[in-house]
Amino acid sequence: MVRKTLISLLFIVTLFVFLKPINSTMISVFNIANAPVVVTKGHYGTSLIVEISFSDDSLLEWLQTVKEPYPLLLLDTDWIKRSPEHIKIIHERKLPTGLLGPEDSTDEPVDIALIEKEINTYEKYLKEKPLWFATRNHQYSQDLQKSLFQQQMNLLSPSLIWQGEKTPKLQKGDFVFFPLHQNNKIPFKDLNKLIQQNKFMSIEENIFGYKVQTKKSP
Repeated sequence: MVRKTLISLLFIVTLFVFLKPINSTMISVFNIANAPVVVTKGHYGTSLIVEISFSDDSLLEWLQTVKEPYPLLLLDTDWIKRSPEHIKIIHERKLPTGLLGPEDSTDEPVDIALIEKEINTYEKYLKEKPLWFATRNHQYSQDLQKSLFQQQMNLLSPSLIWQGEKTPKLQKGDFVFFPLHQNNKIPFKDLNKLIQQNKFMSIEENIFGYKVQTKKSP
Protein backbone atom coordinates (compact mmCIF):
# COMPACT_ATOMS: atom_id res chain seq x y z
CA MET A 1 0.00 0.00 0.00
CA VAL A 2 2.78 2.40 0.96
CA ARG A 3 4.68 1.48 -2.20
CA LYS A 4 1.63 2.20 -4.38
CA THR A 5 1.15 5.55 -2.66
CA LEU A 6 4.80 6.50 -3.25
CA ILE A 7 4.57 5.49 -6.91
CA SER A 8 1.40 7.57 -7.34
CA LEU A 9 3.03 10.59 -5.72
CA LEU A 10 6.10 10.24 -7.92
CA PHE A 11 3.89 10.07 -11.02
CA ILE A 12 1.98 13.22 -10.00
CA VAL A 13 5.21 15.14 -9.30
CA THR A 14 6.61 14.08 -12.68
CA LEU A 15 3.48 15.31 -14.47
CA PHE A 16 3.65 18.59 -12.57
CA VAL A 17 7.28 19.18 -13.54
CA PHE A 18 6.76 18.48 -17.24
CA LEU A 19 3.32 20.02 -17.77
CA LYS A 20 3.57 23.13 -15.64
CA PRO A 21 5.81 25.08 -18.06
CA ILE A 22 3.09 24.81 -20.70
CA ASN A 23 0.16 25.93 -18.57
CA SER A 24 2.02 28.05 -16.03
CA THR A 25 0.32 31.20 -14.76
CA MET A 26 3.76 32.71 -14.21
CA ILE A 27 4.89 32.95 -17.84
CA SER A 28 5.54 36.64 -18.34
CA VAL A 29 8.05 37.01 -21.18
CA PHE A 30 8.21 35.44 -24.62
CA ASN A 31 9.00 36.32 -28.21
CA ILE A 32 6.66 35.12 -30.92
CA ALA A 33 9.49 34.73 -33.46
CA ASN A 34 13.28 34.44 -33.41
CA ALA A 35 13.66 37.72 -35.33
CA PRO A 36 11.87 41.10 -35.31
CA VAL A 37 8.39 40.76 -36.78
CA VAL A 38 5.07 42.63 -36.67
CA VAL A 39 2.25 40.23 -35.89
CA THR A 40 -1.07 40.93 -37.66
CA LYS A 41 -2.96 37.64 -37.21
CA GLY A 42 -3.22 34.59 -35.04
CA HIS A 43 -4.35 31.07 -35.99
CA TYR A 44 -7.14 29.82 -33.76
CA GLY A 45 -9.88 32.47 -33.50
CA THR A 46 -10.32 36.22 -33.20
CA SER A 47 -8.96 38.65 -30.60
CA LEU A 48 -10.03 42.11 -29.49
CA ILE A 49 -7.42 44.79 -28.79
CA VAL A 50 -8.55 48.12 -27.28
CA GLU A 51 -6.31 51.17 -27.70
CA ILE A 52 -6.82 53.63 -24.84
CA SER A 53 -5.62 57.24 -24.79
CA PHE A 54 -8.84 58.92 -23.63
CA SER A 55 -11.45 58.07 -21.04
CA ASP A 56 -14.44 59.20 -19.06
CA ASP A 57 -16.62 57.59 -16.39
CA SER A 58 -18.04 55.10 -18.91
CA LEU A 59 -14.60 53.52 -19.42
CA LEU A 60 -14.16 53.04 -15.67
CA GLU A 61 -17.52 51.26 -15.49
CA TRP A 62 -16.63 49.11 -18.52
CA LEU A 63 -13.30 48.07 -16.98
CA GLN A 64 -15.18 47.04 -13.84
CA THR A 65 -17.70 44.91 -15.72
CA VAL A 66 -15.98 43.49 -18.83
CA LYS A 67 -16.01 39.70 -18.74
CA GLU A 68 -13.45 37.06 -19.66
CA PRO A 69 -11.83 36.40 -22.01
CA TYR A 70 -10.59 39.94 -21.49
CA PRO A 71 -9.49 42.03 -24.47
CA LEU A 72 -5.90 43.23 -24.58
CA LEU A 73 -5.69 46.89 -23.49
CA LEU A 74 -2.98 48.96 -25.19
CA LEU A 75 -2.40 51.95 -22.92
CA ASP A 76 -1.02 55.38 -23.78
CA THR A 77 1.47 56.59 -21.15
CA ASP A 78 -0.06 60.07 -20.79
CA TRP A 79 -3.40 58.36 -20.12
CA ILE A 80 -1.75 56.02 -17.61
CA LYS A 81 -0.35 58.96 -15.61
CA ARG A 82 -3.69 60.77 -15.36
CA SER A 83 -5.89 57.70 -14.72
CA PRO A 84 -5.04 56.23 -11.28
CA GLU A 85 -8.57 54.90 -10.71
CA HIS A 86 -8.55 53.04 -13.99
CA ILE A 87 -5.09 51.59 -13.34
CA LYS A 88 -6.26 50.40 -9.93
CA ILE A 89 -9.13 48.47 -11.53
CA ILE A 90 -6.78 47.02 -14.15
CA HIS A 91 -4.49 45.79 -11.35
CA GLU A 92 -7.31 44.39 -9.25
CA ARG A 93 -8.92 42.50 -12.13
CA LYS A 94 -5.59 41.53 -13.71
CA LEU A 95 -6.69 42.83 -17.10
CA PRO A 96 -4.06 42.16 -19.80
CA THR A 97 -2.28 45.28 -21.01
CA GLY A 98 0.39 46.46 -23.42
CA LEU A 99 1.91 49.78 -24.44
CA LEU A 100 0.44 52.12 -27.06
CA GLY A 101 3.34 54.13 -28.43
CA PRO A 102 3.58 57.22 -30.63
CA GLU A 103 3.42 57.21 -34.42
CA ASP A 104 6.36 55.80 -36.34
CA SER A 105 7.36 55.44 -40.00
CA THR A 106 10.33 54.52 -42.16
CA ASP A 107 10.54 58.11 -43.42
CA GLU A 108 10.40 59.67 -39.93
CA PRO A 109 11.54 57.05 -37.42
CA VAL A 110 10.44 57.58 -33.85
CA ASP A 111 13.08 58.56 -31.30
CA ILE A 112 14.09 55.35 -29.49
CA ALA A 113 14.89 57.41 -26.38
CA LEU A 114 11.22 58.49 -26.29
CA ILE A 115 10.11 54.87 -26.53
CA GLU A 116 12.44 53.95 -23.67
CA LYS A 117 10.93 56.72 -21.55
CA GLU A 118 7.41 55.44 -22.26
CA ILE A 119 8.43 51.87 -21.42
CA ASN A 120 9.80 53.10 -18.09
CA THR A 121 6.56 54.99 -17.38
CA TYR A 122 4.50 51.89 -18.16
CA GLU A 123 6.71 49.77 -15.91
CA LYS A 124 6.44 52.30 -13.08
CA TYR A 125 2.64 52.19 -13.01
CA LEU A 126 1.93 48.63 -14.22
CA LYS A 127 4.79 47.06 -12.24
CA GLU A 128 6.17 45.12 -15.20
CA LYS A 129 7.62 45.71 -18.65
CA PRO A 130 5.04 45.57 -21.47
CA LEU A 131 4.89 42.34 -23.42
CA TRP A 132 2.81 43.80 -26.27
CA PHE A 133 3.37 47.04 -28.19
CA ALA A 134 1.69 48.97 -31.00
CA THR A 135 2.29 52.41 -32.46
CA ARG A 136 -0.60 54.82 -33.01
CA ASN A 137 -0.43 54.46 -36.79
CA HIS A 138 0.60 50.75 -36.75
CA GLN A 139 3.80 51.43 -38.70
CA TYR A 140 7.25 50.34 -37.55
CA SER A 141 10.72 51.47 -38.54
CA GLN A 142 13.52 48.90 -38.58
CA ASP A 143 15.28 50.49 -35.60
CA LEU A 144 12.13 50.31 -33.49
CA GLN A 145 11.53 46.67 -34.43
CA LYS A 146 15.10 45.72 -33.50
CA SER A 147 15.06 47.69 -30.24
CA LEU A 148 11.80 46.20 -28.96
CA PHE A 149 12.72 42.69 -30.07
CA GLN A 150 15.89 42.92 -27.96
CA GLN A 151 13.67 43.84 -25.02
CA GLN A 152 11.42 40.81 -25.65
CA MET A 153 8.41 42.91 -26.62
CA ASN A 154 6.04 41.78 -29.39
CA LEU A 155 4.77 44.20 -32.04
CA LEU A 156 1.13 44.14 -33.07
CA SER A 157 -0.78 45.51 -36.03
CA PRO A 158 -4.51 45.12 -36.73
CA SER A 159 -6.11 42.74 -39.18
CA LEU A 160 -8.90 45.31 -39.12
CA ILE A 161 -9.84 48.45 -37.19
CA TRP A 162 -13.42 48.70 -35.88
CA GLN A 163 -14.74 52.21 -35.26
CA GLY A 164 -18.37 51.55 -34.45
CA GLU A 165 -19.69 50.73 -37.90
CA LYS A 166 -21.78 47.62 -38.53
CA THR A 167 -20.48 44.33 -37.21
CA PRO A 168 -17.47 43.32 -39.30
CA LYS A 169 -17.08 39.96 -40.98
CA LEU A 170 -14.23 38.36 -39.11
CA GLN A 171 -11.87 35.66 -40.29
CA LYS A 172 -9.98 33.12 -38.23
CA GLY A 173 -6.91 34.67 -36.66
CA ASP A 174 -8.05 38.30 -36.92
CA PHE A 175 -6.86 40.96 -34.49
CA VAL A 176 -9.69 43.50 -34.18
CA PHE A 177 -8.39 46.86 -32.97
CA PHE A 178 -10.82 49.25 -31.28
CA PRO A 179 -9.33 52.78 -30.95
CA LEU A 180 -10.61 54.63 -27.90
CA HIS A 181 -9.24 58.13 -28.47
CA GLN A 182 -10.62 61.62 -27.94
CA ASN A 183 -11.76 61.86 -31.55
CA ASN A 184 -13.35 58.41 -31.53
CA LYS A 185 -16.01 58.27 -28.83
CA ILE A 186 -18.05 55.14 -29.49
CA PRO A 187 -20.71 54.16 -26.92
CA PHE A 188 -19.65 51.18 -24.86
CA LYS A 189 -23.01 49.53 -25.53
CA ASP A 190 -21.82 49.18 -29.14
CA LEU A 191 -18.51 47.70 -28.03
CA ASN A 192 -20.31 45.28 -25.69
CA LYS A 193 -22.58 44.28 -28.55
CA LEU A 194 -19.55 43.50 -30.69
CA ILE A 195 -18.13 41.37 -27.87
CA GLN A 196 -21.42 39.53 -27.41
CA GLN A 197 -21.73 38.80 -31.13
CA ASN A 198 -18.26 37.28 -31.42
CA LYS A 199 -16.37 34.62 -29.50
CA PHE A 200 -13.17 36.53 -28.91
CA MET A 201 -10.20 34.80 -27.30
CA SER A 202 -7.02 36.08 -25.69
CA ILE A 203 -4.25 37.03 -28.06
CA GLU A 204 -2.00 34.31 -26.62
CA GLU A 205 -4.64 31.64 -27.20
CA ASN A 206 -5.19 32.94 -30.73
CA ILE A 207 -1.49 32.74 -31.55
CA PHE A 208 -0.43 29.61 -29.65
CA GLY A 209 -3.63 27.64 -29.20
CA TYR A 210 -3.53 27.54 -25.39
CA LYS A 211 -4.12 30.02 -22.61
CA VAL A 212 -1.16 31.88 -21.13
CA GLN A 213 -1.32 34.23 -18.16
CA THR A 214 0.91 37.18 -19.06
CA LYS A 215 0.71 38.93 -15.69
CA LYS A 216 3.42 38.28 -13.15
CA SER A 217 2.40 36.81 -9.85
CA PRO A 218 2.03 39.41 -7.07
